[in-house]
Amino acid sequence: MRKLILFLLVGQFCLLLDGQIVADHTVVDQYDDIPQQYIDMVKTMMVSLPGESHATTFRIGPNLLEQMDARFQAETFEYSTPSASTQYLRIGGHRMAGEAIIFSQSAISEVKQEISEQHNAGNPFHVMGFGWCYDMTRGDAPGGGLDPVHNVHWAGRSEGSPSGSMRWGLDSEDEALTGNVVSMDTYLDAVDSYIQFCEDNSYATQWIFTTGPVDRAGHAASENGFQREIKHDYIRDYVNQDPSRILFDYADILCWNNNGEQHMTDWNDGGTIRSHAQIHPDNMMDYDASWNLVAHVEDGDHIGEVGTVRLAKALWWLLARMAGWDPGVTSMEPEVETDSQISLHHVDHQLRVDTPDIYLQGDLRLFDMGGRLLETLSIEANRSVIDTSALTPGSYVIMVSKDQHRESRKVHILP
Repeated sequence: MRKLILFLLVGQFCLLLDGQIVADHTVVDQYDDIPQQYIDMVKTMMVSLPGESHATTFRIGPNLLEQMDARFQAETFEYSTPSASTQYLRIGGHRMAGEAIIFSQSAISEVKQEISEQHNAGNPFHVMGFGWCYDMTRGDAPGGGLDPVHNVHWAGRSEGSPSGSMRWGLDSEDEALTGNVVSMDTYLDAVDSYIQFCEDNSYATQWIFTTGPVDRAGHAASENGFQREIKHDYIRDYVNQDPSRILFDYADILCWNNNGEQHMTDWNDGGTIRSHAQIHPDNMMDYDASWNLVAHVEDGDHIGEVGTVRLAKALWWLLARMAGWDPGVTSMEPEVETDSQISLHHVDHQLRVDTPDIYLQGDLRLFDMGGRLLETLSIEANRSVIDTSALTPGSYVIMVSKDQHRESRKVHILP
């Protein structure tokens, strides 16, 4: 049976929902602020970020962070799925996966089948995303026609594309420049299709958007690195258009160091200097046994251990936020008695909302933490009932209103 913990909202409802989940360089240091109850919730999750060599990052980083801070226990996996647990975050990749899982409809169908199999086995993926490799830059170097909007030539590889593995741009109009029917829009559409598939089937799995590598030295201060950043910005802009979308900004996290400094490089485009971000050199360093910085030794993910730990910290922050952690709520005491005009009770997967007479013929609304309206009821009596059996564990918001009267309460459903 699910447990329900109620917290009094602090501030206005609109402020509570003003918090899209984007894990970038600004959140790395906030991992240390995650309350223990949300660390424990993340430890119930299985996270699969299938990719190629760079996806090794998602195993190396969590293992190192666990050694640094024993609160953040993790079990990593590769090409298989571990059993359910409440003792550690299960993080890795359940399969080897290149760009075909976003550029090929048959590969997308395979991944959807794997999601269904995990759900039917009672051990679902909780969070999934694509672990980019050098797909935006390697394969075909910048070439083809010049993009008239961005004044660059596109690069990349696209295994799984109906056009073959070729360079690719941002949208369908760029096919005329690259000869490739796939583009960054193909990636965005693929993630959207995964999200819709999980919603349509009421699966616990949530898909997130991701950015990709920024480490290849030959791409620094070049047209290739510049067009790569345009592609990353395209993903960021798309995510920003819908507050329910979630982004793990792999690229941005690595372009900043632990001192808050961003690393920029300059491409000389025929006399015009065009700057773009590149991995910070600090993030290419490794640690020795005493956590001192030492020169990097290649271990499969192409970046330094310092960078992998930054990614792991940001990932724990993102997962805690997805579990319902609201960093803006500083005081959260379970079952608080307050002067609120509404009270909440949870019995047999029913959320019972008791309201005074002033709300009769008013509205009761249920929102998720992304601000999406999930359900609306008319308040016909002093008790209204919402079925919670289909809700994914996490945080929600109940709002009751009539005329000038309005109250909100945060509802947290634990597994």
